[in-house]
Amino acid sequence: MCEEIGATIWKQVQNLGHSKEELNRLNLAIQRLSVEVDGAGAQPYKLERPKDPAALQAEPAPDSAKGKLARLEAALHQAKQDMVRQLREYQELMIVKLGLDIEIATYRRLLEGEESRLGLGFPSGNTT
Repeated sequence: MCEEIGATIWKQVQNLGHSKEELNRLNLAIQRLSVEVDGAGAQPYKLERPKDPAALQAEPAPDSAKGKLARLEAALHQAKQDMVRQLREYQELMIVKLGLDIEIATYRRLLEGEESRLGLGFPSGNTT
């Protein structure tokens, strides 16, 4: 029983660590995308018209700044949604962890109460 609780707690702690790492990664991505969006918005639009139509067809059309800005904003929006989802999962894991901590403390108090009632003095350490 204790091993199962311990395994569950260990799994939840690992999930919590992964969620924290994911949140940090998403925060960095949001910061990076915000800088890119700000930079793209601050760039002046410079449209030059080629003098001959053959040059227009020969050169690949560069991405427009508006298109790039729209893609960056979409990526930023998606990163924010991912971060909200990860935060929600993190909060759920914290609730589960808190519940398990309370349950462990309750069982520990019950065990200690039974030990003292029976006059058993188990040495602290491995009781299995």
